[in-house]
Amino acid sequence: MGKSQFRIKTLLTVPSYTAVLLGGFSLYGVADEFVFPFLILSFFLGISVDLKGYPKLPRLFLNLLGIIGSIFFLSFVSLENLINPVANALLFLTGIKLMEEKKARDYYQITLLAFLSSAVSTAVNPSLLYFFIFTLEVLLGVLILILISFYKSLGDKTIEREFVKHLILISLGFTFSTFILSWFFFVILPRANQPLFNLFSQRKAELISGISEEVELGKVGEIQLDRTVVLRVFGVDFKEKPYWRVSVLDTFTGKKWVKKVKIKEKEPLYPKGKKYTIILEPTYENYLPLLDFPVKIEKVEGINEKPLRFKGGFYEFQKPITKPLRITAYYTDKQPEDTPLPIYTQLPPNIPKSVKLLARKLQKGTKDNKEKIKRVKEFFKNNGFKYTLKLKRTSGDPLEDFLFKTKRGNCEYFASATAVLLRLMGVPARLVSGFYGAMKNDYGNYYIVLNAMAHVWVEAYDGKRWIRVDTTPPYVPEGVREVSKVALFYDAIITFWYNNVVNFNTQKQRKVFTNTLKALKAISKKLKENPTILLFPIIPLGFLFLIKKTRKTPENLYERLLKKLKKYGIEAKLPEEVLEKAKGEEIYPYVKFVVRAYQRWKYSKVKDKEELKEAYKVLKKI
Repeated sequence: MGKSQFRIKTLLTVPSYTAVLLGGFSLYGVADEFVFPFLILSFFLGISVDLKGYPKLPRLFLNLLGIIGSIFFLSFVSLENLINPVANALLFLTGIKLMEEKKARDYYQITLLAFLSSAVSTAVNPSLLYFFIFTLEVLLGVLILILISFYKSLGDKTIEREFVKHLILISLGFTFSTFILSWFFFVILPRANQPLFNLFSQRKAELISGISEEVELGKVGEIQLDRTVVLRVFGVDFKEKPYWRVSVLDTFTGKKWVKKVKIKEKEPLYPKGKKYTIILEPTYENYLPLLDFPVKIEKVEGINEKPLRFKGGFYEFQKPITKPLRITAYYTDKQPEDTPLPIYTQLPPNIPKSVKLLARKLQKGTKDNKEKIKRVKEFFKNNGFKYTLKLKRTSGDPLEDFLFKTKRGNCEYFASATAVLLRLMGVPARLVSGFYGAMKNDYGNYYIVLNAMAHVWVEAYDGKRWIRVDTTPPYVPEGVREVSKVALFYDAIITFWYNNVVNFNTQKQRKVFTNTLKALKAISKKLKENPTILLFPIIPLGFLFLIKKTRKTPENLYERLLKKLKKYGIEAKLPEEVLEKAKGEEIYPYVKFVVRAYQRWKYSKVKDKEELKEAYKVLKKI
């Protein structure tokens, strides 16, 4: 064999062992030191086996040793010590594979182990050096895959030096083309709207915890706690359970609390409060949960819209939230001082006589609103009221049954009864819906708020300011207790994804894309003889053009919705009839979003193409 010729297996061995060295080096300081001497010994034994054919160790013995060793190292895996045992197992398995007499599949496995080693090291040490190592592993992996294909097809034949150069150039070109195209897709394509996996899944149920547009008494059934993550909180620490304000309900109809008054408020120019950041999951609703009491929103990333503030200190977007948002805001511990509206003391005429008599009894001898509020709180504390998620059928008025018979209910019953009693006593009161609590995730040093933490409480005006009156007995929802450490660990991974990809907002995307195009123009001037570089921006733009040419009509959207709803037993034709029948279902937020998008296209002047596209995506979730 001449100097200008190489055997395929020899060529395959060089990049494979180089990949092993890179992977092993990258795990130094991550894996235990005693594993590295074994890897080095295996490295040289493997070279001896490949070049000289000895020492030949039985494959069965090596496979058994690999299984036993892997079980041993992985037995040390825990949530507190996850990476180190995995790194040890990877290096040990790599050493075992090196000592085997190698076939094509063995080179596949060695390459995969080396790639996994560098991937683990990159996750632990996200520096430029480790990213460079990871990039080299990708390059070597492409070259190894090409050589393996030749090895499987031709055997250990000899090939010319010029052919080897072409293989290396093809590998380099393929690798860097992939990186460049990936970069363009990253800066051009819109961000993902949903997490990669839903770690807090729930089963379908008739009554599900969460925020709704109204509070209704008299519902029957057991409320199922939804463990879906609503938001993640950064930059603040909680000594006590926090309250999250979502909306204010002002009108009681006898069985329902609804929102009839929405008065816009201005934010203070110079907020006095504490700053924090949240990542809000897509809710397909307009509401924005904020720490109680909200002062000002500084920045919203991920959407070209700032929510409006309304009287009562709650915020709403003009459109439903269909993608993750990052919001920076201020809050204060100081209670609000806005002037009460007349509607905050109004009640319907059908309030039971027994409830009115109870209010008079509690009011007797009180001098001011503060004493009345204190009397109501003591009443619920000292009269055997209990919290429950099992809502039973009532024989008469739900509020009257709760106060005098069952004395069992969820937060909606406690808040409703509290507000009605206070209004009967002449104290302005309003219901506040939102969330209560936050769970610390130590893996990412942030807090999460779940749908299971949905809550309703009362604000009463004491003459100077609004006092929070939460008469619901203390409880820890089962949905919160059931969240495991493994789920929290996975949520930390999702949060890392959101922080580094999803919340790469449109403005930043546009800036990076502009800078990239400028760089390409500068390069093209120096490389006029190589016009193929111009293909890089054309490919993704052509892809976007094809997507734009795919038309989807609102009529087809609505017809597909009706077909999908049939499997849930919902058969209706008119949009409002569809919404009414879908209430209480798990899919209701998705149905509502699709119906509203269809109605806006069909019956209004609003023709939002992006909303229509989003509606088609939401349709797939039903």
